Amino acid sequence: MSKDSSVQSSTAASPATPAAKPGFFSLDNLRSLGVLLAVILALRWSIASPYHVPTASMEPTIKVGDRLLAFKLAYNFKVPFTDITLGNWGTPQRGDIIVFKYPRDPDVDYVKRVVAVAGDEIKLVDDILYVNGKEQHRIDAEAERKFLDDIEDDKDIKLLYREDLFGLSHLVMQNIPSARHFNRSSWPSGGPAAYTVPKDAVFCIGDNRDNSTDSRVWGHVPLDYVRGKALFVIWSVYTPRDATFPTIRLDRFGKWLY
Repeated sequence: MSKDSSVQSSTAASPATPAAKPGFFSLDNLRSLGVLLAVILALRWSIASPYHVPTASMEPTIKVGDRLLAFKLAYNFKVPFTDITLGNWGTPQRGDIIVFKYPRDPDVDYVKRVVAVAGDEIKLVDDILYVNGKEQHRIDAEAERKFLDDIEDDKDIKLLYREDLFGLSHLVMQNIPSARHFNRSSWPSGGPAAYTVPKDAVFCIGDNRDNSTDSRVWGHVPLDYVRGKALFVIWSVYTPRDATFPTIRLDRFGKWLY
C-alpha cells in the first residue's frame, strides 16, 4: 500500500510537460484561414465588392484609377459563387451607376449609367437625350471645369455640361465637333425612330459621351447581368501622363457618386 502511495506521490510531483504550440502552417491554422477566406469571398460575391476603373468612359463622374464599392444587395441576393438569385427586391433605375457583365464578353465587368429601363423609348438628337419623348435638359457647366483637372482623357477637347436625368443632376462631357471620331450626335442613325428597351433589361451610356462604348454600340444590358450598384469611391490613385510616380487623389476617398 505504501509503495503504491509512494509512486502516486512521485508522479504528482513530476513537472508537467508543456504542450507544443501549433506552427503557423498547422492544420488548425490553415483550416481557420480557409474559412476566413471563404467568408470574405462570399461577402464579395453577394454583399459588396470593390472594382477598379481602368478607362475614361465615365469621366468626370468616375475617374481612371478610382476604386469603387459596388453594393450587390441593391437589387437582389445571389447564392455565393453562383448566379442563382434567391430574392429580388428592385431593379436599376434611371440615373443609377451599375457594375455589370459586358454583354459581348461576360467575363469582363463594365460600369456605366442607366439612362433608360424596360419599355422606355430612347434616342439622342444633336447630343440631347430623349427618354419617352421627354428631353433631358442640360446646361453649360464650364464653370465647373475644375473637375477635369486630373482626368485621363484630353480635357482640352472636352465640353462640359450638367444634365438633368429625371431630376438627377450629373456632369457629362462631349468632344468638340472637330474631335468626334467615334459616336454620332444623333442616335439611332437612319431616322427619328427611337429604340425601345426590351423587357428585363436596361440601357446604359457613359458620362464621357464621345469616349464610351456602351448600349449605343452593343445594345441593352440584361438584368441578370447586373452585378450591383456603384455607391462611392473607396480610394483613388492614378499616374499622370509622363509622370514617374502615381498620384493619390485624397479628395476622392469616400466620394459619394450621387
